[in-house]
Amino acid sequence: MDSQKHIRVWWLLAVVVLLFGAGTVGFNVFAGLSYLDASYETVILLLTHFDHHGFSDVGSRTLVIIMILSSFGLVAYLLKWFAEYMMGLSDNVRRRRVKVKVDKLKNHYIVCGLGRVGYQVAREMHNEGVAFVALDRDPAKVEEALSAGFLAMTLDSSDEEALKAAGIDRAAGLVAGLGEDSLNLFIVLAARSLNPNLLIVARANRSENEVKLKRAGANRVALPYQIGGYHMASMALRPNVVDYMDIVSSRNGTADLEVEEMVVNETSPLSGHRLGKMLAEGEIGATVIAINGADGTSRVRPTGKEIIYPGDRLIILGSKRDLTAASAMIR
Repeated sequence: MDSQKHIRVWWLLAVVVLLFGAGTVGFNVFAGLSYLDASYETVILLLTHFDHHGFSDVGSRTLVIIMILSSFGLVAYLLKWFAEYMMGLSDNVRRRRVKVKVDKLKNHYIVCGLGRVGYQVAREMHNEGVAFVALDRDPAKVEEALSAGFLAMTLDSSDEEALKAAGIDRAAGLVAGLGEDSLNLFIVLAARSLNPNLLIVARANRSENEVKLKRAGANRVALPYQIGGYHMASMALRPNVVDYMDIVSSRNGTADLEVEEMVVNETSPLSGHRLGKMLAEGEIGATVIAINGADGTSRVRPTGKEIIYPGDRLIILGSKRDLTAASAMIR
């Protein structure tokens, strides 16, 4: 880019010198002016685009017309160049602002790729109010994401330096949502080496690559085509159930229902005690529908007799208000 700018500058200087030399020599030959007077008239003509001398011979008048038209073209090109420079300056300022915001992020998520899958992931995180930064090589996709209110950067997410610029050492999780499994595999390997504690969710187009991505370090692997096919089949076979689940999982649903995952801390009032009927049967409005134990076991539809231990993850269904009340009991 810098070499192109230098070429532009030298090209513009060459045009200016050429016009100045042509005017000086031409007015000396056609109008008989001294070189000093000819150079003066040339400068005035190029700056004002007006023949103040009043040349009467055909050669000088022809030269005046050529120089005026050339000068107009030069000015138009300079204005275009200046506009491009100002736009580039504005983009640089915006990129710096985004970089400053990214540098302040902590426990955030990194979304790699802003294609159809990646953009949907970014939109869901934005709706959830989760801190994240999206990466994509395509400036148009990044521009679209910025216009939607997302934090996005024009970077190649398969480059380790790009992941470092996105604050991967401070991140809580990463979503590798590129369209090529090989690129997602490379991202997973790089991300896992840069942050061993990172939660990594990777996209796979081919089912046989799921095992490879998990071996590379992905905690979860999603197959969009498989998920889409299962959802469509469920819509055809169990439409009412799917409608209910869509309402629960969608922020745009008419019902005020959400599903949250809450981790039991060591200082939690529930730690070391039974779950109790208040949460098991939803007496406070929110219901624990599953318990993912810290030991790796899972319990669905708990009765309330289950002992809760630090590190257990409770999957809870309820309204925002009820979930807030449940969080006060759990955390």
